Amino acid sequence: MMAKAALKKVETQVKAQTEAKAAQPAGVKIVDGQEAQLDAASVRLLIEGWRIKGEIEALQEQLDGINARLVEAHGTGCALVATGICRASIASRSSVKIADAERLKAVLGFRFDDLVKAETVYKPEQKLIEMACDGDEPLQPAIGACLKTAKSESVTWRAER
Repeated sequence: MMAKAALKKVETQVKAQTEAKAAQPAGVKIVDGQEAQLDAASVRLLIEGWRIKGEIEALQEQLDGINARLVEAHGTGCALVATGICRASIASRSSVKIADAERLKAVLGFRFDDLVKAETVYKPEQKLIEMACDGDEPLQPAIGACLKTAKSESVTWRAER
């Protein structure tokens, strides 16, 4: 519903602007604050690009809804095939990020350097993730409080042969 409304809004804007300037749509090219008249062919391309961008956004919204319905109906870890037409592979992804590096450094002490890969962003090593999930690990509650887990689902579309 929202996708159709968004598409209709863009179409209405383009139609109104085009009709208002039906004889010769005007436009400008701005470079370093300087304006120059834009040729009619470029203005038409610009308007056509804007219309297509609106359609893509509306279609993406519809596709996101379809993807969510497929994940809800079939779960992840499977492929759905329309024989001879297309295939949708449904996957689940998760990641663990360090939310509070300074607190984790205080918790782990000298072990921080061998349990955390230091880059621009702190990323936990697999061993640290295991420690955070291990109920027998004495530091588990404190380590778990320093980590953030994310999970997402995706649907990848391909032509089916």
